[in-house]
Amino acid sequence: MDGDEEVLSSEEVARWYFVLRSPVRLRILKLLGERGPMPFKELRGELGLGVGTIYYHLSVMAELIERDEKKRYMLSELGMRLFTLLRQDSLPSLMRGPTRTEKALKILLISPFFRISCENKAVGIPLSLATLSLGAIGCARAGLMPVLFFYVRSSASGWQELFSHYIGQWITIFLLCEALSLAFYKQAGAELELLIDVFLASFPMGLFPYIYMVIGTQVSTWVLPFLQLWSMLLVCSAVSLGKGMRIDKAMPIGFSLMFINVFLLFFTGLLRF
Repeated sequence: MDGDEEVLSSEEVARWYFVLRSPVRLRILKLLGERGPMPFKELRGELGLGVGTIYYHLSVMAELIERDEKKRYMLSELGMRLFTLLRQDSLPSLMRGPTRTEKALKILLISPFFRISCENKAVGIPLSLATLSLGAIGCARAGLMPVLFFYVRSSASGWQELFSHYIGQWITIFLLCEALSLAFYKQAGAELELLIDVFLASFPMGLFPYIYMVIGTQVSTWVLPFLQLWSMLLVCSAVSLGKGMRIDKAMPIGFSLMFINVFLLFFTGLLRF
């Protein structure tokens, strides 16, 4: 690079603040800038993170990273310019912190729990199973039969059937996410990370049976759409982190799940227009 070449303006750096403030992405930028092209296996060994987590960060850095003819990861021209700025200690003064909206969105999508669960299976597996069991117990006690992101009252089913059905529904959602990721983006692998995060995404829907039992049918019906939307957003976040893709790429999978859900309800006669 020529010494008199413009590196990056403060406005351009501000555009990339969300990439640069992540310790993992900063480390990737430094590794590739200092060492040059690296195969995925070597990069994973240096980072010590799960496959899905690394792919997620690489996806976010898509404009900063490219691959050579040997499929090794390397910095793009823009990435090298950012790395040069980083090496000159010019980034900290140009970067801003997250806004209140971004902080609220991070809390809403429980991103820290997803990341910790993906990276530390000893925490993620028990936490996801506890979240799933909480919802299954609630369904069994409330007499509600889940149909993906919807519920129907079922007085004829026993608690064992309702408990098992709830767990089966979220396993189905996981399988649908896996199939849609493969169909839309040919994104395979990291199945355990996705499974853990999808089970965590069941939290809002798992809360509904308890709300239903406390405040009754009339009021809880108004609460359900908000929990459905929250849970669908969490599923998108689960796909994003579990499969290593940006959240905007995961959103079509969430909308497809909702379309499948409405179709199932209409086909079974549970929903009429």
